[in-house]
Amino acid sequence: MIYPSVVSNCSHGRCLRAQSDLNPGTIVEILEGNILEREQVPENEIRYAIWINTDTWMILETNARYINHSCLPNCYINDDLHIITTKAVKKGEELTISYNVVFPNENPGIWDENWTFECRCGAENCQKIINKYISEDGTPWTPDSQINNSRNEVSNNLSVNIENVYPLDVISAK
Repeated sequence: MIYPSVVSNCSHGRCLRAQSDLNPGTIVEILEGNILEREQVPENEIRYAIWINTDTWMILETNARYINHSCLPNCYINDDLHIITTKAVKKGEELTISYNVVFPNENPGIWDENWTFECRCGAENCQKIINKYISEDGTPWTPDSQINNSRNEVSNNLSVNIENVYPLDVISAK
């Protein structure tokens, strides 16, 4: 499938941009890649890895690896691992997701300090430092606040049954 997004250079590195004006609900890219346990992810690929469940990670091999974080994202990742717009997006606008929001019944495990970065998204609700998971309402997320992780299962065809996943490609001043 050809997606209406393109990898581009941005002030903070590489990013994914809309190739045309997009309506809400438009599939702009898909997450695909190798499934590994966390300790098997090479250090040079950790920024392109996403958490699937417990200790299972995917190293992104599609252009989705270049989608950046925003505290006010214009996309989300659905159960079929499609990146989908949540609102109208103009041609050339950067496509973004939230890296640290945890949805009900998800348990991403422990935040790895290697993922911490200074956010420069410029959103009114910008967290400034992305250094922990948060709930949808913006409050700090804790494992105790979750009931189970039952939706997060990897199937034989590498699709994942979750509402959102957490890419680790950071926008860092490091």
